[in-house]
Amino acid sequence: MTAHPRIGVLAGCGGAGASVFAAVLAWCAASEAGRAFLIDCDPVGGGIDVLLGCERAVGSRWSQVRLRGGSLDPDVLRDCLPSWHQVSVLAVDDPGALDPVALGQLTDAAVRGGPVVLDLARWPSPLRAAALDCCDLTVLVTPAEVRAVTASAAVVQGLDPARTVLAIRGSAPSLPADRIGALLGVPVLGELPYDRASRQPGGLDPRRLRRGSRQIAQAALERCAPVDRGVAA
Repeated sequence: MTAHPRIGVLAGCGGAGASVFAAVLAWCAASEAGRAFLIDCDPVGGGIDVLLGCERAVGSRWSQVRLRGGSLDPDVLRDCLPSWHQVSVLAVDDPGALDPVALGQLTDAAVRGGPVVLDLARWPSPLRAAALDCCDLTVLVTPAEVRAVTASAAVVQGLDPARTVLAIRGSAPSLPADRIGALLGVPVLGELPYDRASRQPGGLDPRRLRRGSRQIAQAALERCAPVDRGVAA
């Protein structure tokens, strides 16, 4: 069968806004497909449910994940997770609960139910390696700043250039987006605006996002066509 896409998002430096873009991407994917999954894979990110404002929503977090082999039903996974604007969210509540094998099982199930977005840590780890291996596309978010681009150059070394694109946060006349792409050796998806919607009380409200954020998310989805993985229904 044809599966939905799996897209990883990570930052080139601290404060780049990668988690916000991951949430926007998941929301846009859900708007098209009717349902999407957002999986938090950053052990020190503070929990993506807090960013979204759904930290009190009923549903399982990473510490409640119990897998015993076999095939996981995507509908069961969807129903047991907190929901945010038609996005089923698996947030980190205990960094020690993150497991590469469990992540593989979870994404294999989720991708049969809708697009999957993974919010990744920027430093190498077995978990990040497992996540990157299953992704059809990886979006590296970096601000248009010299120091940020220097940091991103180290991060991009661990990524597959054939499956990686850049989302540039902000703009700088002295460091245009195409120049950043050339320096990092990665194609540029577009420029992300700084968005106040990510800093509103009560969590991220995607309906208040600036158009540019939604356009870049849509460009990522269009670039990442569904892939036939031979997954059994």
